Amino acid sequence: MKLVYRLIALSIVAVFVVPPGFAEGPTIKKCKDATGKWHYGDIAAAECARSRVTEIDKRGLKVDVHEAPATREELEAARAAEATRKEEDERAQEQRRRENHLLAIYESEQSIILARDQRLASLDKILKSDEKYKAKLQDNLSSLEKLVAQDSADEKLQQDIEAVRNQIREYEQAIDARLRQRELVIGRYDSDLSNYRDIVKRRRASQ
Repeated sequence: MKLVYRLIALSIVAVFVVPPGFAEGPTIKKCKDATGKWHYGDIAAAECARSRVTEIDKRGLKVDVHEAPATREELEAARAAEATRKEEDERAQEQRRRENHLLAIYESEQSIILARDQRLASLDKILKSDEKYKAKLQDNLSSLEKLVAQDSADEKLQQDIEAVRNQIREYEQAIDARLRQRELVIGRYDSDLSNYRDIVKRRRASQ
């Protein structure tokens, strides 16, 4: 009797246990076209060329999913996003390079201030020299103009006056250029000092 029960049990198991390959068999593809209509078949319908395709087995279970290919707009948007990301990465790298360069040059805020003051002192020395020579030229011009007032027909004197005036203009231009350079130096070192403080503050906070 036990043998009969065992045979019946094995028969029931044989009915419900189906080999995986037999149960799954060929898959069926389903997709929804642009109009919202569903299509089923062994291959994806031509109407679903731009749609998401789902593969199911005979039991109706999902086996695989093939996402819809990207549209031209989506591809362009992806390329634009990638280009933007690349630009941001390059800017970040450049920013890090500049920060590391600044930290490599200066050991402290005081070193920036000292470098600025030394540079300004050098420019001020040149400015002082230019102003001194300009003043001498102006004195020479005054003397020549007094002479020409006595003898306006002296051609050589007129040429000397014009030459001195040209020299004075050259010194004035040089002085103006030095003053502009001085402002640029102040702006540059002020920027370096501000950036240095910001970098140190951020890096300390991150630690």
